[in-house]
Amino acid sequence: MTIDSADSVHTLTMANGGAFNPDSLAAFNAALDTVLSDEEASMLLITGEDKNFSQGLDLEYLMANPDNGMQFVGDCMRVVGRLLWFPVPVVSVINGHAFGLGAMIALASDYKVMREDRGYFCLPEVDLGMTLTHRMNALVCGKLTGAVLRDVLQTGRRVSGPEAQQWGIVDRAAPLDMLGALALELAQPMCGKQREALSGLKRGINLEILSIIEGDTPDITIAGI
Repeated sequence: MTIDSADSVHTLTMANGGAFNPDSLAAFNAALDTVLSDEEASMLLITGEDKNFSQGLDLEYLMANPDNGMQFVGDCMRVVGRLLWFPVPVVSVINGHAFGLGAMIALASDYKVMREDRGYFCLPEVDLGMTLTHRMNALVCGKLTGAVLRDVLQTGRRVSGPEAQQWGIVDRAAPLDMLGALALELAQPMCGKQREALSGLKRGINLEILSIIEGDTPDITIAGI
């Protein structure tokens, strides 16, 4: 993870495929703290490297640490939950694949712009033989609805940039070299607002989701038959 700043705009870049293990999660969380501590910060852009925005959870870490898996997933969701009340506009600049937790980071952002010619938005749990934890479920079902929720979650469909725009998952799909400028354009009307007010309004919009993500209930998966 790296965090850079230019003209009050902070850019958080997820490296190494954007795979989340304890080290990368701590770095992501620390980057959010860096932006919060900068009173001049006007916007947070989140992006990835090469062909990946974020591949989500580091499956190698989870397989090697099965006893800590549920706790770690809960920790991830609490960090992602910070985006839902973050006091400056948050834009996911989806430069490539956004899978699993990576897709959830995008869903938790205020705006999403996605590369139109490469990369997919995907919640692959059904094809991995997995269900969502209750914190994940709160976010996904709070941000996607109807046929879009059905097709994304119950089929594991890989959604391209143009499809994601058509379905309302992202705000705009565009060529890679236009994403940065487009992100700035979309988020500009939200910039410069009083932080406490903006954060409180965001928290109100996302109140039901946050009540679960920030709650004390131990992480559980939602069981089927």
